[in-house]
Amino acid sequence: MGVSVIAFIPFVESPGGAIVGALVGLPIISAALTGMLGNWISVMLIILLFNALLMRFRDRTSKNDGFIQNRVSKSRERYEKYGVPGVAILAPLVASGHIAAFASLAAGADKKRVIVWHTVSIGIWGVLGGLFGDYLHYEIMQ
Repeated sequence: MGVSVIAFIPFVESPGGAIVGALVGLPIISAALTGMLGNWISVMLIILLFNALLMRFRDRTSKNDGFIQNRVSKSRERYEKYGVPGVAILAPLVASGHIAAFASLAAGADKKRVIVWHTVSIGIWGVLGGLFGDYLHYEIMQ
C-alpha cells in the first residue's frame, strides 16, 4: 500500500515507488507492479477527472506564472516536437507524467491516445525503477 501511495506522488511516480518497494525488500515484480499501479491510478484520475482544470490552464494568458505552468509549457513544447508517445515516455525525465498528461490534453490530443501512451510509459519506467531498486537492494545487502 505504501509503495502505491509513494508512486501516486508527481515527480516520484512509478520508478520511485518501485525503487522504494525493492529497497524495503518486496520482490522485484511486486515492487514494480505496485509502483506502476499507484502511478497509473493517479495519472488516470488527472486525465479523466480534471478536465476543468485543463481548461483553466489552456485559457491562461501568461506562460510564466508559476512552477506548474512552466512545466506545462515545457511539456507542451515536447508535445509539439515528439507527439503523445514522446511526451508520455520522456515525462519522468522532463517534468512529471501528471503534467505531461495535462499538457497533451491541453494541446488537443485524443484522450484515449493519452491514456494508452501514459500506460505504456508507466510500465516502462516502473520496470526500470524496479530493476534499479532491486540492484540497489542487492548491493546494500552485500
